[in-house]
Amino acid sequence: MTKQSEYMEAFFGVELHQKFSDMLSELLNIEDDLKTLSKDVAKLGGKLSPDESKELVKESRTAAYELAQQVHDVRDFLDFYLKQDKESVQIVLERDTYMKIYQIFKWDGNDVRDLKNWLRELKDLCAKIGLHMQDLVNFSALTAKPVPEEIAKFPVYAIDRQGYCLTGPDHDVVMYIGEVREAMGLE
Repeated sequence: MTKQSEYMEAFFGVELHQKFSDMLSELLNIEDDLKTLSKDVAKLGGKLSPDESKELVKESRTAAYELAQQVHDVRDFLDFYLKQDKESVQIVLERDTYMKIYQIFKWDGNDVRDLKNWLRELKDLCAKIGLHMQDLVNFSALTAKPVPEEIAKFPVYAIDRQGYCLTGPDHDVVMYIGEVREAMGLE
């Protein structure tokens, strides 16, 4: 694999909005670890034996170095993906939006709840970039397995292998096919 293809795979192989959220969590963990380290260093002025003092200094130095490396990694990530300007943020969000659309149309049909969650995530992304999910997703083509005509009018947008259907005005209701038929008066 060439360096360029590795770079492209790294860029398109992650959901950046989730990665940004993970990085913020990582920074919070680093902050907590630094506070703990500060308390440990404060113990050095207390009554410790020389061996305890040496051990605490060694552990504190190791912890400080590891935390510095974590901060460096987070900084590199943010520097690489986000240059602190609105255009970069817009590009990242648009990229994540189209990656989410790709994920939706590659849905394997196993569990309609996955599809429901992805559509909710897509709706959130669209709201951030000023698009409408309905303009980006052809709901009649969500699945390779067509929705039976008699329940498609409910409307049912997708059906999984176990017979659970995605329905609702906001594409966020999961009902069993029997419940849909019953609600339509077909059973």
